[in-house]
Amino acid sequence: MAGIRAPIASAATALLCAIAAGAALVAAAPCSAAPAARDVIYGSFGPEGPRLREQFWLLPGGDPKSPLRATVFRPAEEEGEREAPIRRPLVVINHGTSDATRLAVAMPVYYWLSRWFVERGYVVMLPQRRGHGATGGALAESIGSCADPDHFRSGLAAADDIEAATDYLSLEPFVAPGEAIVVGISSGGWASLALASRNPANVRAVINIAGGRGGRPQQSNPDRTVCGETRLIEAAHAYGATAHLPTLWLYASNDSYFRPDLARGLATAWRDGGGNAELHVFPAYGADGHNLADDRAGWDVWGDAVERFLAANQGSPVSALEGPSPAAVADPQPDSVAAASVEGPAADP
Repeated sequence: MAGIRAPIASAATALLCAIAAGAALVAAAPCSAAPAARDVIYGSFGPEGPRLREQFWLLPGGDPKSPLRATVFRPAEEEGEREAPIRRPLVVINHGTSDATRLAVAMPVYYWLSRWFVERGYVVMLPQRRGHGATGGALAESIGSCADPDHFRSGLAAADDIEAATDYLSLEPFVAPGEAIVVGISSGGWASLALASRNPANVRAVINIAGGRGGRPQQSNPDRTVCGETRLIEAAHAYGATAHLPTLWLYASNDSYFRPDLARGLATAWRDGGGNAELHVFPAYGADGHNLADDRAGWDVWGDAVERFLAANQGSPVSALEGPSPAAVADPQPDSVAAASVEGPAADP
């Protein structure tokens, strides 16, 4: 295992082995040989799987006592790569949150979104933040309540996990340091924007997909309002005031959690604070535009916009495409300063 080493309670070993036993990506992981006296260390866990070189990793997070579980995908191995690893740019994809399912949720994969990047030469990491699934522990990024949310500090708490995991993997010999693209969906998008406000050394740009906080399911919230909308806008302004990284914002008009005027309001607040935000509001996508990144069809909607953004802001493996994205409604100057929001049930601030 390469990288920085840090001790983790031996109880975590049993948990990892239980996970490995039922997970194809780490089949035949060498759990039985782990002696009780030896603590688990950060790094890869088990061999690569056949799907996009899928591998389970244990990574540092915002709290040294709460290591993060993560999935890592890599492009197909090239000849001689084992002897001389190829340094590729990193993409870090960050999941959303549902309070009703967060402890039982599976490891984040976002297969089609991950595959899009892997096919273009990127290493993809998907960390599972504190308070979710196999990582477990307290939900550090839920500060306040729906009636009294602290969206600013909640985003930064989630960003702590993303930054620690990104910095760790950026030291690996197969990753190009300083070239990471941070991508987030829903509350993961909000966390990615929070990270952008810090301008971390290893991050080149941020892509926010349907991002926000305080969103509630449309069934119980037909107006698609969010908890503490005004505070969310204020937090976006505060983040934008210190963010120097380029950011791409992708939303669909039928997002059940974040309506278009909400997305425009967030982007406007970000820009008013001094930040750089390229906003695209796409036509209605499927039954719920909040799932914009969930399937292969999404490539045809956001793919062109993402390729152009990467080519302009990273010097990435992809090439810039000519002309506007036919599926997107580019919104360089949002016309609304309404509220903004993110996924989660009513109790999720």
